[in-house]
Amino acid sequence: MIILLFVFVFPTLLHSFQPTSLHIRTIQRDLCNRPTTNLFSSTISPQPKYPTTRGSPVDPRVIVSTDQNLLAIRVSHILFLSEDLARQSLKELRSASLSFSDLAEQISHCVSTRDEGGSVGWLNLKDDLNGHLDGVLPRDVRDSILGMSGKPGDIVMISSDRGYHLVQIQDVMVDVRATSRLKPRKSGGVGILAGALLDRKEESKQLRYKIETMGCQMNLADSERMEGQLRSLGMLPVDEDAGKDQVDIVVLNTCSIRDHAEQKVYSYIGPYSKRKRSGDDVTIIVAGCVAQQEGENLLRRAPEVDLVMGPQYANRLSDLLEDVANGNQVVATEASHIMEDVTKPRRGSTVCAWVNVIYGCNERCTYCVVPTTRGVEQSRPVEQS
Repeated sequence: MIILLFVFVFPTLLHSFQPTSLHIRTIQRDLCNRPTTNLFSSTISPQPKYPTTRGSPVDPRVIVSTDQNLLAIRVSHILFLSEDLARQSLKELRSASLSFSDLAEQISHCVSTRDEGGSVGWLNLKDDLNGHLDGVLPRDVRDSILGMSGKPGDIVMISSDRGYHLVQIQDVMVDVRATSRLKPRKSGGVGILAGALLDRKEESKQLRYKIETMGCQMNLADSERMEGQLRSLGMLPVDEDAGKDQVDIVVLNTCSIRDHAEQKVYSYIGPYSKRKRSGDDVTIIVAGCVAQQEGENLLRRAPEVDLVMGPQYANRLSDLLEDVANGNQVVATEASHIMEDVTKPRRGSTVCAWVNVIYGCNERCTYCVVPTTRGVEQSRPVEQS
């Protein structure tokens, strides 16, 4: 009797719970009308200033040409008397089958620059400061160079009364102080740092620094570049067994790949922040990808930090430290062209070295933070490879 009841009643109950087409349409309507929630709205990654579609052509010219803080452009040139020869040479140079400096030494008609591989030097954006170059690059040529949108490695042909110039952009200089944001400290200059960088007195204390590097080889390379600048300023590394109380300048080069990366940063700088609150004179620098992501938020959560700088400013640390020495908290995370190193990196090995072939990335893979933290692709010119 129980078995028969189950056989006849269960199918009936099962049928009553099966969704009809009306039920399905009602559920679909409810889901479509429900307010949507962005599951990724809490991410700390900022929107890129110069967004790119995944795999789009590399063109960092957009940074150089739209940057109102450009100071100077470093160029080389080859002077030709024949337009046909200049055009043929331009074609070969753009295909990278010839070296610009070698070709300049062999056939350039400019006696002043030929032995230097065609190197002209820096052109100031204020052309009235370039009068000493009239005999090498006439004013109309300089105006054409300063008025075009280009990036290091680009080669253009410009004619003048001297002949036909093949001009290569070697580097561009951006005013990092103008691209960074300053927040004056109430206490004014940062004691011993101001004495070491601004006063340059012989009795100034010998500053000791410590660099802590997290993450990938790119961060290792950046740390070597930053250490080279600190050494060029006369600073020395602390001994390996030295305590945190003996550090005058601490640099934390951060990585944002690991879980809770920003929490690790605050945990690491905690002891140095405590020293600063107790009156010790210590300079705290947070660099790398977490610095790029957090930006000014880092100063809000850790007001003892003096400098927050993204990876693209790794070789401009000395310029930013001058603003810190003048009594400012500095945030340098704006997109900027990465110029050549002005100081020699301090290598961590005698048999190998990290050499940047390319900075940033345009691919925008779902799982990767590099395009957001390191910006658009900027390649090393062939002449520097």
